[in-house]
Amino acid sequence: MNSKSKTKAIFTTSGSMAAPSQRVWSGKFWVGAVLTVVVFALLVKLGFWQLARGEEKLHLETRLAARAQMAPLSLATALERYSMAELTGLRVTVTLDPHPDATFLLDNQTFDGKVGYLAYQLAKQQDGHWMLIERGFVPAGNDRRVLPNVDWLTEPQTLTGRLYARSTNPFSDALGLEAGNPHRIQNLNVEALSQWLGTPILPVAFQPQQANWPYPQPWQPLAMSAQKHFGYALQWFTMAAVLAVIALVIGVRVWRAGRHS
Repeated sequence: MNSKSKTKAIFTTSGSMAAPSQRVWSGKFWVGAVLTVVVFALLVKLGFWQLARGEEKLHLETRLAARAQMAPLSLATALERYSMAELTGLRVTVTLDPHPDATFLLDNQTFDGKVGYLAYQLAKQQDGHWMLIERGFVPAGNDRRVLPNVDWLTEPQTLTGRLYARSTNPFSDALGLEAGNPHRIQNLNVEALSQWLGTPILPVAFQPQQANWPYPQPWQPLAMSAQKHFGYALQWFTMAAVLAVIALVIGVRVWRAGRHS
């Protein structure tokens, strides 16, 4: 075989070996490109979702601020004018007859860096509605088996305060009621509590706003503020922008490599 034939054979062999490698590399490139587009779209979608949630919470915060300035209504008037979903933040005046043996401690609460419970007591309103009164935050002791003492209400009284519905835990909303008095519970699931008591309870709790109230009352009508949602939206959009820049840099390098190959 002369030198010309040998040279032709070498180029033929190398070409047949390079083609499959290039096809594999090209396939990986397009798989990576598709995954990048999918992840980018997901990050952008999450960003817009957080923006929408932030706008929703902003409207709720504005509504709550306006309700804080309203004169208190009677509970009957509030129930007549508003749906159950709209009661949070409304100031009402109620006359309640507390139940001494229907007391509950909501577990795993924190206030001012302390761990404890949020104390609730069942009471009957003068028009016949049963509802939960929030006594406030009670710190826990060192021994979890020993529940803290709470100064529960014993006499009927007229109180002014605000209504609210606690946000449910999306992962677990089980009541988790334990025997005893007070009953320790894991979630304020009013529907489950109503079934256990055998009597309907209003799905909103009543938080008195009285001078010299014996326990602190954390006010958390919303699980997350509008500003937090906007902050999360910025994070998602930032990650999408970083991914886009990285993909662009890699794409330019691949394009240049292809031109010089």
